[in-house]
Amino acid sequence: MPTDRSARMERRDLARRSLIAATHRLLESRPWPEITIDDITHDAGMSRTAFYQHFTDRQDLLLTLFATLADNLARVADAWMTGGDDPAAEHRRSLAGLTELYLTHGRLLQAVFDAAVSEPDVAHAYEHLAAGIVAATADGIRRDMANGHTEVDDPDEMSRALSALMERYLLRSFGREPFPDPAAVTDTLATIWTRTLYPHPPEAGAAAWSEAARTR
Repeated sequence: MPTDRSARMERRDLARRSLIAATHRLLESRPWPEITIDDITHDAGMSRTAFYQHFTDRQDLLLTLFATLADNLARVADAWMTGGDDPAAEHRRSLAGLTELYLTHGRLLQAVFDAAVSEPDVAHAYEHLAAGIVAATADGIRRDMANGHTEVDDPDEMSRALSALMERYLLRSFGREPFPDPAAVTDTLATIWTRTLYPHPPEAGAAAWSEAARTR
């Protein structure tokens, strides 16, 4: 039988998960600035006092939700980051995974984006994740340049531009209803990335870039 301590821990964990689930439900129909602590506790069937046993304020709750998602966002491009022979196909798989994440969690990401305007801690967390993704993408572009798959003048600026475009497009698509067709979103992003970085098929890529460099 569970001890009194383990039973208390279970009840505490259940209450915390109830508050988190309530927040997710509310975000499906209302923007973050319109959601209050009272809204969250009412939806969860809990008291306002109970809320403060788990979170210091709305910002703390939002940062907790974002932290659980940030690692998935940072790792979604792993298929492309491994550096295979067909980076365009690998990147498309990563984009499909990213689209799925935004389809599922876009309202939370929109809430973080909205809160970052006025909440420094949220802004820091959001910018930290974005900077890490931009840096990793730039490294991936440099790797593909070294392997003869692509050629750009400035991998860091290319990464910043493409990452910013992708972020805003995905938020516009899945931050608020109605949502577009996820497959169409993936196709659009793949077209942008592929035509920008990989206009030549894999078997012709290295030769095409070498010829372009020779004739300059």
